[in-house]
Amino acid sequence: MRHHRCACALGLTLALAASLSALAGAPTSADAVHQAEGKAFAGSDEHLMYLESHWLYDDGGNPSRLVLYRCPDGKPFARKLMHDDGSAQAPDFQLDDARHGYREGVRSAGGKRTVFVRDNTAASERTAALAMSPTPVIDAGFDAYIRDHWDKLGMNGSDMVPFLIPSRLGTLNFSVKRMADTQVNGHNAREYRLSLASFIGFALPHIDVAYDARTRELLRFVGLANIRSDSGSNVRAKIVFDPAQDKNVSRADLDAAMKMPLDGRCHIP
Repeated sequence: MRHHRCACALGLTLALAASLSALAGAPTSADAVHQAEGKAFAGSDEHLMYLESHWLYDDGGNPSRLVLYRCPDGKPFARKLMHDDGSAQAPDFQLDDARHGYREGVRSAGGKRTVFVRDNTAASERTAALAMSPTPVIDAGFDAYIRDHWDKLGMNGSDMVPFLIPSRLGTLNFSVKRMADTQVNGHNAREYRLSLASFIGFALPHIDVAYDARTRELLRFVGLANIRSDSGSNVRAKIVFDPAQDKNVSRADLDAAMKMPLDGRCHIP
């Protein structure tokens, strides 16, 4: 029972750590590529565990994203690809972690959506049909959800959303609540908390995210991350972003990132 309860919480954060590092701006032309970096620290001890490199681009008219998860020495060990084919809060995606062979995602074919997960290279892929009514929040779709509900989400009460948990091959209802405004690295920030909307939710880890109050750019994520430790459990991380360091890069840079080997093997406690 304890393992099952943990899987619920971990499945959520597998999606969120990556989704909430979504970029506020979008490419302004078919050739534009926007890049941003995040740093993931272990809890409060400020030990740098890994880096996140994000590329936001247009793929045949569909907003798309590439994320590389890198060791501190720069070598990538995991890659995620995401495509928005019409619903910003429910995109298709695939995450591959080469260290364990873990894979998860959502694919579309023939007008139907399928969620899939593979625990390691020796395991078989598990799949299930994904219901799209009501529209679930999928991975980086949570970032789109926050932006679309920016004015609706207040500090009085909370909103409920069906959030996809790939490890469960389905969704669970989560509560999204705006917390007290705060300061993050000199920025006035809005903070939101995501937690399981059930009687056991208080006992499970919640996730706190802080956005720049003016630009709506993500500044900080605190919670269980989508990256697993050496022992196979998901790490609790503080992931910080500095929008001032964002930059535009070339399509050649994006193509090179797509082809980089996932050969990083850093120690993640």
